[in-house]
Amino acid sequence: MDKVLDQISDYAVSLNYKDFSAETVHEIVKRVVDTFGCAMGSYPMEPPRIARAHALEVTSTPGATLLGTRHKTSPELASFANGVMARYSDFNDMAVGKKAGHPSDVILPILAAAEYVGGSIQDAMAGMVLAYELQDRMGDSCVGVLDGGWDYVIYTAVATAAGAGRAMGLDKEQIANAMAIAVTSNVATHQTRRGELSMWKGCAAPNAARNGVFAAMLARRGLTGPDEAFEGITGFNNQLRVKLELPVLGGRNGQFTIEQSRFKNYPCDYEAQCCVTPAMELHQILGGTSDNVAKVEIVTYTHAVECSADSREKWNPTSRETADHSLPYCVAVALANGTIWVDDFLEERISDPKIHALMQKIEVRATEELDKTWPEAYPFIVTVTTNAGEQHTREIHYAKGHPKNPMNDQEIATKFRKLSESVLGSEGVDKALDVLWRIESLPKISDVFEPFVLDASNPAARS
Repeated sequence: MDKVLDQISDYAVSLNYKDFSAETVHEIVKRVVDTFGCAMGSYPMEPPRIARAHALEVTSTPGATLLGTRHKTSPELASFANGVMARYSDFNDMAVGKKAGHPSDVILPILAAAEYVGGSIQDAMAGMVLAYELQDRMGDSCVGVLDGGWDYVIYTAVATAAGAGRAMGLDKEQIANAMAIAVTSNVATHQTRRGELSMWKGCAAPNAARNGVFAAMLARRGLTGPDEAFEGITGFNNQLRVKLELPVLGGRNGQFTIEQSRFKNYPCDYEAQCCVTPAMELHQILGGTSDNVAKVEIVTYTHAVECSADSREKWNPTSRETADHSLPYCVAVALANGTIWVDDFLEERISDPKIHALMQKIEVRATEELDKTWPEAYPFIVTVTTNAGEQHTREIHYAKGHPKNPMNDQEIATKFRKLSESVLGSEGVDKALDVLWRIESLPKISDVFEPFVLDASNPAARS
């Protein structure tokens, strides 16, 4: 096997839950709580409904639990459907790596893989730590992947293959084969996130995770993958014109990356949500109204422009997917209303003529100076000029949820409650949180899903 497969598979089999500190375990649990909350917030939306309907057509023994039910579907379909629920509202955490996406996309798929083989919660948590390491480190090492027009979900596929393999108890050779299968068959284009965005934007990473779980399942049964998947003549490095070089991975050289991922406090693209706080502060300065705004100038770093202000569609969004990846839209909503939440991305809100008029007053540009501070910081300088010529400026470098501006346990629980209460009810939220905060002590993985089972009378259960 090539040296990348050798390095990662060696690291994978060395990871042991018993070696994790109490702090590391708690950080894993926080991300599990956050991910389940995001899944409940997206539960009634159309793409999660579509994914669930497809998963319900298959019954598998052994299988994996479809969130919101006691139905056991195939692990791949549980990975996809549960993953779409967690990902779709764009509220789950952000990677440490420069262009590495959303590492919590791996959490529910790894639980599905572990449940399928009767694995332990502890092995699943070790798999999550491994997957976070790979997704983050690949993003840092391979910025040329996105720059070349490919999508970050290739990292999700590889990370999930390795993490699911670890959760299922695969050996070194099997984990290497799982990654080889995943990396050679899951190179996706970045068109998913360009122009007017479609429903697929929130499904691409769950699909990659589904394929990663499938690769691990095949490797478990003995299927082999190319032994030079990364370094071969037409392997990952040469085809994508990068050179993947992984550093000393977490636990051997300081913190694990799972302890550093960025939580989201608002339901939108990370770059867009960073800009929400200064816009909300300016809303207060302007007396709670945007009626007198003549111009809004946003100065930031280049990657923010590439993600959230890259085309005219971001100034004229017509879909949820484009709106939550639009700096102009998110800033306009926060500036006009003083807040932003999941319901601000409903069709009737997106088409609000007042918000659209305000968006046209917004200019976005990047500077070399701010580029130098990213990705350590996520800088935004927002200046509003009023019709009277007055100027007001607010600046942010670390959004709420960044390790330098962290969300504590209570804030994570509050976010979970706000997202989940309309589906689970107040008492149901209490029960779910009680289970999730002690997930590491649960006897079996299916116990994690039990508080989320919806009664047939619940409208969300029929969606």
